[in-house]
Amino acid sequence: MRINKTAVVIGILLTLILAFTAASQISFSDIPLPDNHFKNSKISVVNEKLSVEEKQDCEITYFNQSEPIYGNVTRIRDVYVPCVDPINLSNSTCVNGTESYQSYEQVGAGIFLRNTTKCTSGSFVVSVSKNGNTEKKEIDFSSWGVCVQEKENDCIAVLCGNLEGGSARNGIFNGCDGGKSCEKFLFCEDGVKVFYKAARENFVEHDPTFKLDKLAYKEVSK
Repeated sequence: MRINKTAVVIGILLTLILAFTAASQISFSDIPLPDNHFKNSKISVVNEKLSVEEKQDCEITYFNQSEPIYGNVTRIRDVYVPCVDPINLSNSTCVNGTESYQSYEQVGAGIFLRNTTKCTSGSFVVSVSKNGNTEKKEIDFSSWGVCVQEKENDCIAVLCGNLEGGSARNGIFNGCDGGKSCEKFLFCEDGVKVFYKAARENFVEHDPTFKLDKLAYKEVSK
């Protein structure tokens, strides 16, 4: 059987054109992306006996963004030389040809895959070392509100608030002043104390005006 070579060549060309057309229509949304959720932690050391680990849930958001593309472009400019003006015989400059030069400028635009990462804190794990042993206590506030930690003398203070108590909004801690309800954990080498405040201005171990569900810490098993 005789093979028509022209038909074979045309068939190959059509296949290549269709493949190229399909490839050109692929968007970034068609590209498989890695898992956009991951865990993160940050450790702060207060002293040789106290440290706190901040556990976070993080999410990566991917998006397409149009951005300019820059590159070198060849441009043409006039070349000037000194000359004498024939009208009034004064010194002047005259065009004596042209020259090419490279200009770095925007040459187009493209769609690029970009991402942003947002992390939300969900718990604090406080480690206390004493007598050769390390005790760990965790405050899980992921479904309660927002907590922040700070150093207080030689201890770790964890301040917690939520939307109901007026001390947190949209995942941001707003402080405990002005009658806001807050709970405070004070982790020291010799133990833990829990304080409360609502209508009052200072923290106490028992505040009858504190009406929120109380947040508790738990021991972390070794």
